[in-house]
Amino acid sequence: MNKHQRGELNLVSVAIVSAVVAAVAMAAIWSMRHERNLFAEGVAAVTGTAPARQAAAVIDAARQTVAGTPSGAMRKCVIDGKTVISNTDCLDTNKTSKTIRITDTRGFEAPKVPAKEAAAPTSDPAIDKIIEKQLR
Repeated sequence: MNKHQRGELNLVSVAIVSAVVAAVAMAAIWSMRHERNLFAEGVAAVTGTAPARQAAAVIDAARQTVAGTPSGAMRKCVIDGKTVISNTDCLDTNKTSKTIRITDTRGFEAPKVPAKEAAAPTSDPAIDKIIEKQLR
C-alpha cells in the first residue's frame, strides 16, 4: 500500500501556482496605482514593438496641453447642447467658446477643525485648598 499522494496536484505545485498568481495580482495592483500598464509595457519590450513609445508620446502631448502650453489651450464650449472641454473641438468660431485655465488640486480634503480654546478651570483653586486642608 502506497502512503504518498498520487496524481498531478501536490502541495509543492499548488504553492508554486499560488505564488505566481499572487505575483501577477501584485503587479496588476501596483500598475493600477501608478497609472501604468506593466503588462503592455512588458509585451512591447519583449516583442520590440513601438506602441509603448507611441503611447508615451501621446501622454507627453496631453501633459503639455494640460500644463497650459500656448499651442493647445483648453477651451470650454457648448456643442449640440452639451458642455465640452477640449483643445480641438472648441474652435474660435463657436460663440460659446471660452479659454479655461486648468490647475492641479489636492482633491477632496477633510474640513479643518478649529482649534479649541483653553478650557476654564472646573473649580475654584481657593475652594480646592480649603478642601485639602479639611482632608488632612
